[in-house]
Amino acid sequence: MDDFFGFIVFLVAIVPVCLFLMLAKLMSQQSSFQSELRESLTKIDKAIRDDRKLLRELSKQLINPEPEAPPQPAVCASQAAITEQVLFELPAQANIIEPNPPQKETITTIVEPFQPVSPDEAWEYAWPPTEPSRFELAAKQVLQEIWNWIIVGEGHRPEGMAMEYAVASNWLLRVGVLILVTGIGFFLKYSIDNGLIGEQARVALSVLAGVGMIIGGVRLAYGNYHLFSQGLLGGGIAVLYFSVFAAHSFYHLLDVIPTFALMILVTACAATLAIRLDSMLVAIFAIIGGYCTPMMLSTGQVNFPGLFSYMLLLGAGILAINWYKQWHLLNFLSFVFNYLLFFGAMQNYDIGYFWQVLPYLTGFFVLYSTTVFLFCLVNQTKSTLLDLLALIINAAIFFTTAYNLIEVAYGQIWIALISVLLAAFYIGHVYYCLARRVADRELLLSFIGLAAFFITITLPLLLSNQWITVSWSLQALVMLWIAGKLRSAFLQQLAYLLYLIVLVRFCFIDLPGQYGFSGVTMDGELPLSQFLLGLMERIVSFGIPIMSLALAYTLIEKPAPASPLACDSANDVPLLLKENSLLQMIIVISAGLLFIVVQLELYRSFGYLYPPLQLPILTLVWLAMSWLLLGRYLSTPGDGLLQVLRLFMIGVVLKLLLFDLPSWDLNLGQIASNDTVLTLRYGGGYSFQLALMRLLDFAAIIGFLLFALRRLSTTDNDTGNIRQWLGGAALALLFTFLSLEVNSLLYQYVPGLRSGGVSILWSIFGLSLVFAGIKRQISALRLIGLALFALVAWKVFFIDLARLDQIYRIIAFIVLGMLALGGAFFYMRYQQTFTGQQADETSS
Repeated sequence: MDDFFGFIVFLVAIVPVCLFLMLAKLMSQQSSFQSELRESLTKIDKAIRDDRKLLRELSKQLINPEPEAPPQPAVCASQAAITEQVLFELPAQANIIEPNPPQKETITTIVEPFQPVSPDEAWEYAWPPTEPSRFELAAKQVLQEIWNWIIVGEGHRPEGMAMEYAVASNWLLRVGVLILVTGIGFFLKYSIDNGLIGEQARVALSVLAGVGMIIGGVRLAYGNYHLFSQGLLGGGIAVLYFSVFAAHSFYHLLDVIPTFALMILVTACAATLAIRLDSMLVAIFAIIGGYCTPMMLSTGQVNFPGLFSYMLLLGAGILAINWYKQWHLLNFLSFVFNYLLFFGAMQNYDIGYFWQVLPYLTGFFVLYSTTVFLFCLVNQTKSTLLDLLALIINAAIFFTTAYNLIEVAYGQIWIALISVLLAAFYIGHVYYCLARRVADRELLLSFIGLAAFFITITLPLLLSNQWITVSWSLQALVMLWIAGKLRSAFLQQLAYLLYLIVLVRFCFIDLPGQYGFSGVTMDGELPLSQFLLGLMERIVSFGIPIMSLALAYTLIEKPAPASPLACDSANDVPLLLKENSLLQMIIVISAGLLFIVVQLELYRSFGYLYPPLQLPILTLVWLAMSWLLLGRYLSTPGDGLLQVLRLFMIGVVLKLLLFDLPSWDLNLGQIASNDTVLTLRYGGGYSFQLALMRLLDFAAIIGFLLFALRRLSTTDNDTGNIRQWLGGAALALLFTFLSLEVNSLLYQYVPGLRSGGVSILWSIFGLSLVFAGIKRQISALRLIGLALFALVAWKVFFIDLARLDQIYRIIAFIVLGMLALGGAFFYMRYQQTFTGQQADETSS
């Protein structure tokens, strides 16, 4: 029995030697075939050169132009080339045929009757279907090759071969090999159950069967039974794997290390056979066997370095196979099997194995990224959709797995190191593609997108939530600058996308977080030093994104000088947004954000520093924005700007009436107790401090209205009725302010003169309107002044007369009478004005 066991060991050891001998013989046969083919091609090339030389000589002898021939028109270079090519292709026994005299060409036009076209046909004619791009066709071709291999066993069905024959022969072969391997397994089981032969003999017979199948497959590799040979080779490799596994697991004839070494040897031999015989089937059996070896030989112990080292070596071997063969299916099979085995092994992971796992995980990531990179660039084939999906999925698997490992072991901040390294990894790929002028747009754009993505997620990992928007805005600005240097529209649009994310976060996260109800109310409890520190933080966190937008405007308007690594147009995408509309959009967004932030910050800051000034300071912000719009309109007139200016001024007035006045406790109350007449006044005790705030609020608005009226009067552009609207609004606000202040002041300090004082004020205002209308010849002002005088006369006799004290009644009536006389005096003083107007009306 011991001698027989030694024979078995000798047999197992001699099998690889036999395989290598067969491979050597096969290689010698191939080299001899190649040398014979090379000699035949050399002879054919020499014969073709001799024939061409003979044809040139014959053409010179047969074509002799007559000297008396009339001059011929000049022959262009393309015509000469065509003539030369035709002469070279004349047969040896060619006869020169004189050309027939030229015939007059008759053009016949056939007019077909009109055929009605259905709407669907008309739509298809107007909008023809879009042809698929190269990117889509390449992915479809790869999938078609994989499907053909699954169905007929080859990447392409041979021309002239019936589908029935291809499918039937392929699947009968596969089923036969499967049944044969299963029968060998049943034989081993039957021999075990009945004790027919010893354990060593069973393994020896299985090994002999596998080797015999491999020898038969090699012998039939170059005949008409090429497909049959692949089936024998695949079945033989499967039998060898099964035999080695049975020797270890079933019979315990071999230890783990020798068994592992033998399986690696079988895998290496299978891979070599696959390359030499150009057999994908053998390579697939090698991959399946290679990845199933650790599972079949599992001892239940945790050995991450040993397992992952073996997986890296196996993956590197598959990468070497792909260096010679363009077998897409091998890439995807290796990718799937590798990560399935990895995550299966991670079921036993503990935090103590961190440094045993992360380096190998990084190795897997680099391996499969390199697989896509080398397959596309070294083989000079453009990437397909499947390649890019594998690239992105590989990056996603690595980052998410590393994220979970690092977060548990060291915390979130160290995850930023992984994202930075990933960004640098893909930036290196981008640099290589640009420096080598790689003409693969999809691959280059994928590298740019992945690099930008990992840079973007790095900043939130390093910074607190308050500074994420700031960092992203600066990153978007840098990306826009780099896009200008590289002339990359794709990177430029990625910068726009990041700016959009910045704006969304700015408006919906940062602003509510900083200026929400809780943040504002807590300021009153802070000391001044902490409040000023928070103020500086808010200025930086909100000012930098707005400044970034302003600098982006500059970079779009005047990009950076192009770099020597600038992208070719074929490797880029078209720019979707036009620069003019984009620049206008940036101006609007920047101004809008600045307007909102300044309002919120001033309202919050003055709420802490000096609350009475909160609303007037917001009015100044609105007026500053209106001043910018006015200046923009005067420099570049436009109806849109004029309408926006009108809306802002309406907004200022509405803010004053709906927010500012109610904040000063404006209410409608009785003139006196037990009086049915109502009046508007500020409630509570009259405060000169609040009166000063109201004066600032009203005076700023009125002053800007008059300023805008003056500036618009100097322009020749058609402004419509906005100037009349500005003047009328200024007078109405002035009248409102004076009436409320006088009414509230007299109600507090001189109650007996309150009604008469308001009437005197209205009379003075009406007299001023009449004088200004006469002086400037504006009839609207005069009519409003006269109407106000009429209102004062009614108020004096029906309201003030019964409510004024005796002394105040005398004073009020005397003053009002003098003011009325003053109005009459003004009319008489400028009588010639009205006389001229009457003469004009009569003549017309």
